Amino acid sequence: MLDTQFTTFFLDLEEVCVTSSSNNSLTIQLPRKSHICPFCGTSTERIHDYRIQKIKHIPLPHKVYDLFLRKRRYNCPNCAKHFAESNPFLGKYQRMTNILKKFIISQFSKVKSAATIAQESNISVPTALRLFDHVSFSKPQLPETLAIDEFKGNADREKFQCLLVDPKKKILLDVLKNRKTDDLCKYFTSFSVQQRAQVKYVVMDLSSLFRSVVKSCFPKAKVVADKFHTCRLANWAMERIRKEVQKEFSDHRRKYFKRSRFLLLRRHKNLKTPEEIEQLANMLDVSEKLKNAYRLKEKFYDVMDSRDSKEYVKRFKKWQEEVIRYKLAPFERLMKTVIEWKNEIVAAIATGYSNGYIEGCNNRTKVLKRTCYGLRRFDRMRNRILYLAPTK
Repeated sequence: MLDTQFTTFFLDLEEVCVTSSSNNSLTIQLPRKSHICPFCGTSTERIHDYRIQKIKHIPLPHKVYDLFLRKRRYNCPNCAKHFAESNPFLGKYQRMTNILKKFIISQFSKVKSAATIAQESNISVPTALRLFDHVSFSKPQLPETLAIDEFKGNADREKFQCLLVDPKKKILLDVLKNRKTDDLCKYFTSFSVQQRAQVKYVVMDLSSLFRSVVKSCFPKAKVVADKFHTCRLANWAMERIRKEVQKEFSDHRRKYFKRSRFLLLRRHKNLKTPEEIEQLANMLDVSEKLKNAYRLKEKFYDVMDSRDSKEYVKRFKKWQEEVIRYKLAPFERLMKTVIEWKNEIVAAIATGYSNGYIEGCNNRTKVLKRTCYGLRRFDRMRNRILYLAPTK
């Protein structure tokens, strides 16, 4: 009796009783009880016959087993009709328990491919995907602070898709099919004017496409340029100068500068050892152009460390004067970009908002895509990304 109770408890089928068992199989049945005839409403306990049905249930770790259900059919003494007993864990005409269906759908909330989930659950891949297709997400409500970014999804013949995130509450809101201007405007304008008016800030990278869409769909919202993407432009300018300078070096020194380029990109205050500081000084002594570029890069980081807009304007003017004096083309282009995005960068410094959380969502999406060897259907990709995301 105790073994039977333990078995049914372990399988989460406490309402059944075990009739027989072996090393790899188990036969169960529901307790006999009175049923109401669905045809005439008469109560009866008269059994017409039994039949054995093989069903699928939740898998056990390192153990493959067969589960059989001994089903009854009742006979109505009033109308002489036959009908099947009611079953709380198995649907009509089904061979898969409700517990197994819930288990399979829950596995899609983990970074696993559909093939792995199907193999672990002892079902086919189309069956696993067909069960997950019952999961759907409606269009979200627009938050006060909205972040948007793209990622390479390659779904439904579209190379790039977009993520929408609430960076303040750290909630993934939606996944958009592409980054085309017309489709983005169509999506955002599907919200009412009152809902769009509630959006006060929109965080993005330095994308002119996103900025034009936001200004047309959210005229009252402030655009916030992500600080990481802004600072990255200084590193790219530094890299261009390094590549120009090292062309004049011998093959041995050129390879040395390429391997040690991270010392040039790392901030001076983040150098860890005296050996790294000395190595950096030796690299900068080789070229005056490289030394000036490193100085501009460090000064630009100081500009981005400003605590408020007034301090930013003051530091940027000094940095701008040095850029004009040194006449380094990559930093001159950086200066023009920063001037073009001045209001958005100042908004980032004033609010402190960034695309940090959405970049984490992008990374999780890339891991999922790599694990699944690609997700071709956009609707399934969207549901998987939203189902995978943690909720508050």
